[in-house]
Amino acid sequence: MALSWIMFDKDGTLIQFDQSWVKIGIQLIDDVCYHFKIKNKEDIYQKLGVIDKQFKEGSIMASGTLEDMIGIFNQFANQDTANWTSNRSQELIRQRVPENIMYTGVKEMLERLKNEGYHLGIVTSDNDEGVTQFLKQTDTEGLFECVISTNGDGYEKPDSRILQPLWDKGIKKDEVIIVGDTDNDILTGKNAHLLLSIGVRTGLGQAAQFEEADFVIDSVNELPNVLSNRIRD
Repeated sequence: MALSWIMFDKDGTLIQFDQSWVKIGIQLIDDVCYHFKIKNKEDIYQKLGVIDKQFKEGSIMASGTLEDMIGIFNQFANQDTANWTSNRSQELIRQRVPENIMYTGVKEMLERLKNEGYHLGIVTSDNDEGVTQFLKQTDTEGLFECVISTNGDGYEKPDSRILQPLWDKGIKKDEVIIVGDTDNDILTGKNAHLLLSIGVRTGLGQAAQFEEADFVIDSVNELPNVLSNRIRD
């Protein structure tokens, strides 16, 4: 089957990496340490990759999952922190004030793809509220036909089951590509056996390995040319 669906990661791919994620990530570490009475917080910062209130490239905080974080918390707390940490994470995400600064030219690029007949979607680790704010602030509600977000009660990238809403629509895996700035985005595509997985060197993409990527581009704005040159030949 021919490519018809393009699923985009949001943060770092369509918009500049949102520093509010750094703020709530550090707050989550602090809250876990306080709740579970973990004294050596600086050691956890080091393990997770927090340096000078920023995320180290390639670290768990930069490109890992909440499950990865919980694994570290469990080691230091000597108990299972999963339920409390997951609930607190969602509380912080709901309180987050997002910074939706779209990369120059991205909206026009999305409109071009839409006009060319592609179906566009988003798959993000943000929650419903964050995605809704993004769509309104960037005036892109009409561009995306499928929006998949994470609300603490479902799957997260790179678990391919996060894409189940696509399959529920009757869409076939070989009709879909995924575009994102982290290795988790690429692995999501590989785990789901999508047609293509494309890495982008913006956001966290500067530190990503992209070893499993079919293509790597410097900006998501290069995507139409990739599709024109590589898929429609």
